[in-house]
Amino acid sequence: MNGFRNERLRKRAEQALNSGGFEGAEVSATTLKEVLHELYVHQAELEIQNEELRTAQQALEASRIQYLQLFQSVPLACFTVNAAGIICEANVAAERQFGLPLRRLKGRPLTLMVESLDHGRLFTALARLRDSGQWTRQEYAFVGAHSAIDGLTDARIVELEAGPDGVDKGDVLLTITDVTERNAWVGELQNARDEAERTRAAYHHILQAVADGICGLDARGAVTFVNAAAQSMTGFGASELVGRSFAALIGGDAEEEGRRALTLSLADGLVRQVTGGRLRRQGADDFVAELTVSPILQNGAISGAVVAFRDVTARRAAEQALAESERRHRTLVQSLSEGLVMRAVDGTVMVANAMAERLMTGPTGVLLDPLAHPLESRKPGDRTGRAARRRFIGADGARLTGLPPAAKAVNSGKPVVEQIVGIADGDGAAAPTRWLRVSSHPVPGADGRPEAVVSSVTDISAIKSMERDLNVALDAKERFMAAASHDLRQPAQALTLLSGLLLKEPIPEDARRIATQLRDTVASLGGLLDCLLDISKLEAGLVTPHSVPVEVGSIMERLHGEFRAVAASSGLTLRTVPVRLSACTDGGLLERVLRNLLTNAIRYTRQGRVLFGARRRNGALRFEVWDTGIGIPENQLDRIFQDFYQIGNVARDRREGLGMGLSIARRLVHMLGGTIEVTSTTGKGSCFAVTLPQGAILDERHCGDSPDDSAAGGGEADGDASVLLVEDDAVIRMALALMLDGWGYRVTEAGSVAEALELVDGMLVPDLVLTDYRLPDGDTGLMLMDTLRRRFGPDLPGVLLTGDTSSDRLREAAGAQCALLHKPIQPDDLRRTVRASLERRDAETEAT
Repeated sequence: MNGFRNERLRKRAEQALNSGGFEGAEVSATTLKEVLHELYVHQAELEIQNEELRTAQQALEASRIQYLQLFQSVPLACFTVNAAGIICEANVAAERQFGLPLRRLKGRPLTLMVESLDHGRLFTALARLRDSGQWTRQEYAFVGAHSAIDGLTDARIVELEAGPDGVDKGDVLLTITDVTERNAWVGELQNARDEAERTRAAYHHILQAVADGICGLDARGAVTFVNAAAQSMTGFGASELVGRSFAALIGGDAEEEGRRALTLSLADGLVRQVTGGRLRRQGADDFVAELTVSPILQNGAISGAVVAFRDVTARRAAEQALAESERRHRTLVQSLSEGLVMRAVDGTVMVANAMAERLMTGPTGVLLDPLAHPLESRKPGDRTGRAARRRFIGADGARLTGLPPAAKAVNSGKPVVEQIVGIADGDGAAAPTRWLRVSSHPVPGADGRPEAVVSSVTDISAIKSMERDLNVALDAKERFMAAASHDLRQPAQALTLLSGLLLKEPIPEDARRIATQLRDTVASLGGLLDCLLDISKLEAGLVTPHSVPVEVGSIMERLHGEFRAVAASSGLTLRTVPVRLSACTDGGLLERVLRNLLTNAIRYTRQGRVLFGARRRNGALRFEVWDTGIGIPENQLDRIFQDFYQIGNVARDRREGLGMGLSIARRLVHMLGGTIEVTSTTGKGSCFAVTLPQGAILDERHCGDSPDDSAAGGGEADGDASVLLVEDDAVIRMALALMLDGWGYRVTEAGSVAEALELVDGMLVPDLVLTDYRLPDGDTGLMLMDTLRRRFGPDLPGVLLTGDTSSDRLREAAGAQCALLHKPIQPDDLRRTVRASLERRDAETEAT
């Protein structure tokens, strides 16, 4: 109350003084006394307040000193930051942590203390603290003395009064804990944990992947872990095995070896193996298993065991079967009429059948001895010294010298295959009394050197005797054929002339018909004589090929001109797709073979066409003649190359030929070093192929326009891209392959999706697929493209051929991004489409 009164009096006095109310006014003593009293009281209050202020200032200074001492003694880096982001105060720990003296820390922008990546995050947090008083403790990257510091940062506002302008003068106190080393430890610890987890997972996967069954057991023998193989072998799931005694899985009686091994290992800690244990299989018979029990020792005590086992039922059965097989083979070897022996390089007999034992004790023993000395070389007439001795003769009749077969195989390390050896007694010119066929194969040891030799001996004396009788008969046959051919040609020639003259005469129609038949019969007889002569020449070795460079294209064009009219007269179309190549071969023999194939193709084709082409295939030159004729039954494919064999000529009509052409053709092809093959489908046609050996091609110059198709093989080569051709029609496939080959592409053919996939599995990587839409077994070309693109990528170009003009085919082809061509296909269109598809693929590859 006194304070309120004094305050009222003081204000009144101030108003009086300020208003000048005392000037010229009379002041009563009472009033003056009250004013003076009030002044004395105010002065006393001021002195008291001054004293309190001095006391407060002293306390504040003491608190400030204590705060600064505490601030500097804090082991964590601390500094205050004002609203402008400038550091106002910093402690010694901050000086030490950031490597800057206090004088450089004070007044330094906070942005220079924080890594640039954390500027935005830190200042956003400080702004939120000033606005809402909320702070979340988190890490920031600071610039340390030597490297970046991971600082776990706390912040709070330092409460101070606002200034005269109303702006809060409060700073933010930042406390920064250096957790860089802790983070490194945590990272290392986490890495160690991750590595341990990866190791544990790896061991788990390894245990699950091994083929052996593995069970972990505790000290009582109960299952604690089981892998997938153990579950598969026993037929029990993991939930059925874990916690169950492993001894319950062991079959047999209580004394079974596996159960005893498990009990003993858990007792004494020794590893034990059981080779013939039996384990139970759920829902089936017990199986034979090999078990290994490995105890687990911890601190010297047995804490459990690991049991590994494998099912050896099949192996035991295989061992028994192998033993039985070995017994049978020993019996078989002993019963062979051939001598069979295996000897070590020191001459020890390791295996020998009865025949070999007899041969080793006779004059042939030297041929089977790996330690034998070279056979001595002596002239047949040399009788000085030892006049009579055994001689060894080769297949050519010359005396053998050098090492015998077994010794030669051991010394050279290479097999000696079917060496013919004749044995003759004495040095005279007497023929061998015994002939043997000997083969010796070295058996290499671990170091690669022979450690044994296996030899087989066959007595071919009877065969040699039959060969001599056969040669005598062949000589007699040759002489007879030559005489018969000569004697028959004269009357045949006369009959030919007479029948020709008779047909020129005006004779009745019946007589003319008989004369015509006579002329045809004589012509057949002449052909038969020519064939017999050819066969005689071939068998006598009088026909010898003379290989010289020849233009294959010229031969094919000449044959095309020769047979085009013949085919047309029969209502057939002959197409020829030549390739202009220079080959080293006998052109005359080659032309004769191809002429025979074309003759047969036209003769046995009633309607349709004949396709004649050539191309490269795996470095060799291959000629093919396709027809749409009657075809050849599969069981007769081998017989058509026999002498006088014909298809569909049971009546032996000589106007249909003599059945000697293919026999002669095969002989000629073999003389040229090539092969002749045939594939045929009854009622659809046949393909005869002649392949000359690799190396026959001298160069490769693709020809110009073919005789009847300007696009079939001509023009500049488009490239060497690999094209997979899939077409079930063999003739069309042949024609397409020849066209593509003529354009320079490498063509691989298939008749179905299955064949195409087999080629792809055989490492074929096509650059383009040309396929018919409808293929055998319900497959389509789009299905094939889908399969191949999943394997080689979606950019594999495809061209579909179809006779279906429906819009569905167009949509399917567009959806599959395949070019579509409708049959009949013009070669130019096909060539442009293939080229465009490959160019588009190349452009897309370059763009990516």
